[in-house]
Amino acid sequence: MVDGRSVIKLGQIDILEVLYKYRFGSRVLIANALGISAVTLHKKLIVLIKHGLVATKYDGSAKIQGKPVAYFLTPKGIRFLQSLEDHSYISDTTIKASYRDKALAPATISHCLQVFSHILRLKHRYQELKAYLRRDMNRFSYFPEPQPDAFLSLSVEGEIKRFFLDVITDTGERKPLFQRVSAYIDFFDKGGWKVTNTEPPILLFIAETSRAERMVRRMVKGALSHLEPDNEPEIFTTTQKAIENMDSEALIWTALGDDELVVLTDI
Repeated sequence: MVDGRSVIKLGQIDILEVLYKYRFGSRVLIANALGISAVTLHKKLIVLIKHGLVATKYDGSAKIQGKPVAYFLTPKGIRFLQSLEDHSYISDTTIKASYRDKALAPATISHCLQVFSHILRLKHRYQELKAYLRRDMNRFSYFPEPQPDAFLSLSVEGEIKRFFLDVITDTGERKPLFQRVSAYIDFFDKGGWKVTNTEPPILLFIAETSRAERMVRRMVKGALSHLEPDNEPEIFTTTQKAIENMDSEALIWTALGDDELVVLTDI
């Protein structure tokens, strides 16, 4: 058996790290995350696929809908990363869980790609923004269950602002959203974040459509009314379209119960 470390180069390891972080990625998203051309990326992906470290997910329905090929790390790919210096944080539990990735539903893969895309757009606008995805959060015990899609940290004039970010698809399913919001409220109300000695993160929801955003705001208000927390979390929403069309001002967020558009740094 060939030792992958003898043939896998630094630029290819960068690709593995991106896919480990975001779980699934298209060629466009991976190239943008790494700042390389699609042609260069394609050549490197071919090598990684050849060595069994990366696989693809692309079924007939995705092709008909014009969706991109989704790349992901195989268990072998994650195990390879784990063997590298400074990657001991990758757990055997994560490797075991990755066996399910090849059989995940298209909706779950699409959601991962959406999260990846939105975070890249936010990071492009806010150079100081740091994003931690679920595999990153697994290293720490103080995040709520279920975890948010991402935990964001942004330095603004010497102050660190923290956010839980969730991407909400327009499925019309209310119960999962209500349960997620209720879990956050319960987590904060019971002091789940106090172990960090920092202010509770602000909740951010990116809705796939305007209709989904209205549903989010109704569900959040309903959860707050039902649970009556001692301290209500700060909650802001926006839409996928607003993220995609974000200009230099980036006035895209609205607080619960308010129609005024604000920028992330002013939240």
